[in-house]
Amino acid sequence: MSEAGIPVAFIGLGTMGRPMAERLIAAGYRLAVYDRLPEAVDALVAVGAQAAPSARKAAVGAQVVITMLPDGPHVREALTGPEGALEEMPPGSTLIDMSTIDPPTSRELAGLAARHGVRMLDAPVSGSSAGAVDGTLTVMVGGDAGTLAELEPLLAVLGHTIVHCGDHGAGVSVKLANQIIAGASMVAVAESYALARSLGVDPRLLFDVVSASSGDCWALRTRPPVPGVVGTSPAENGFRPGFRGALMRKDLDLALATAAAHAVPLPVTSRARELYARMTEEGLGDQDFSAVFTLLTTAD
Repeated sequence: MSEAGIPVAFIGLGTMGRPMAERLIAAGYRLAVYDRLPEAVDALVAVGAQAAPSARKAAVGAQVVITMLPDGPHVREALTGPEGALEEMPPGSTLIDMSTIDPPTSRELAGLAARHGVRMLDAPVSGSSAGAVDGTLTVMVGGDAGTLAELEPLLAVLGHTIVHCGDHGAGVSVKLANQIIAGASMVAVAESYALARSLGVDPRLLFDVVSASSGDCWALRTRPPVPGVVGTSPAENGFRPGFRGALMRKDLDLALATAAAHAVPLPVTSRARELYARMTEEGLGDQDFSAVFTLLTTAD
């Protein structure tokens, strides 16, 4: 059987999971899929996946099980709950958790998988939904290097940059560090545009100058928070999410909790987290995290 022909279970078909699963199907992988939302499953069945009524049923016969879920409790339930996938996974199969969860939970789940004879990689991603569609994600992998080498062709369908970060939990550790920068820099970009608006500075001019100056960053280049600057920015489409504000708050919560356990102060992260929490409180949590801008100024 060719690498692309191996049976894969994909659990979690949200903003990121759905396009990732679609890419695997297009590459020739045989997917069984599960999500709590039937319409999410139906969309994948329409492009060639097999529907499963539970995570456990999805794992039947799968050599690889991929989870892409919002947080640690969801991953734990999908793997170890009454209909969890782990009980059904055969010895020698591999679990790839691509969710962003806390490192202790990731290491614990790797231990549980090992007791079932199952290998595990924690492999969270960065690149937003556009990267999931295009297959240009960065994949940060923790776990055995040999297991990663074996499954790198599969991961290469999903991402252009695949980095082995270390042992179990290292992938999610690097992802949380990344989220600190992504979340805080988005707040900084939003603040710069709020000030520029109040001073009458043209937003496109601001982009042109800053993108060629010391303030240049990914948040600026992909998410200037006003229309008319970058055509693919979420601001052009009512802040339709590439990455939801509620998820950024969750990731910064994880980063802060992890830092507290190691006595590392994160004052900027803490303030950024407060703003993303306000997004949820004000009903904006399902918008792209660049909509944090709307908390700082009243749109024209």
